[in-house]
Amino acid sequence: RPRPSVQAPERPRGQGAVKPPCRAERGYPRSGPGECQDEAPEETEAYRRVQEARDNLNEAYPTWARGMSVPGRGAFSLWRYTRGPPYVKRLVMFAGEGVDQVGSGTLVRRALGLKTAFGRSCDLRSCDHAWDNNQYLKTFDGTHFRFFYRNLDSMLVVPPLHGAGPILSQEGVYRLHHYMHDQCNTLVVLGGVANVLFINANVADNDGGFDLRSGWVDGPYEAQPSIVNTPFESLAVTLPGPGTTVTGVKIATLPHNAISYYEAGDVSVVFEIPTGKGRLLYLGYDFSEPLTPWMHALVAAAKWNDFVKH
Repeated sequence: RPRPSVQAPERPRGQGAVKPPCRAERGYPRSGPGECQDEAPEETEAYRRVQEARDNLNEAYPTWARGMSVPGRGAFSLWRYTRGPPYVKRLVMFAGEGVDQVGSGTLVRRALGLKTAFGRSCDLRSCDHAWDNNQYLKTFDGTHFRFFYRNLDSMLVVPPLHGAGPILSQEGVYRLHHYMHDQCNTLVVLGGVANVLFINANVADNDGGFDLRSGWVDGPYEAQPSIVNTPFESLAVTLPGPGTTVTGVKIATLPHNAISYYEAGDVSVVFEIPTGKGRLLYLGYDFSEPLTPWMHALVAAAKWNDFVKH
């Protein structure tokens, strides 16, 4: 006579090695392999292949039959932003080619609350040796960005650029696109002609790139009704525009889904471009001096991911 099978009692949630359920089971879309804490390695590998097939599907069609396809290859593995090593920060500043490290770069760094490496300080010529930790991104094509672009609810700040800024490789453009499009991340680009060119040359959207045109108009710049229910709603109703230190963008060249927050005439000096789940924020001041209204605008932009709409 066979003995009846005895099932082990179910372990209650919150005890032992019980893991939280998958995001998809809680009604959230899966945003990458390894997103579910309890999925098997085979499931992670299968989902990675599906993502790659989705990204490369457009390559099988002629150019006239598709919108836009960003070439490149993602970095998919069991690593997630919630664990490491390596560990990635939520707020990172670009500190590579074209950044005035001892001028506007240092002013922006201090406003964001970023620290230098332990025991190191800037000299009169450079801060490169002091900006040597995971709060500073030296290149978009290196190992740091390979991990950082898979972060969630994070922010990357590009300070005012002088001269030629970085021109990203194919992999860099791919990762920057997916950084803003796939996750709830924010790219903050500060003011300057080189910064507008950086957007045009390196930021790709689903239907192509951007063709923003720089523009200048005398300030002050007036707040628009769109600032309501955003971190900018606590700012002054006008932002100063001393000389040509504020580089705006012609409103006519902004994409159709752009949101202008501060403008004057036909030029917007603070705007947002939604990109999938993320966004691009542009602040037109070059931060050559610590003007209080613009410093407040930078701090407000840094709080974008944590802002709760009312």
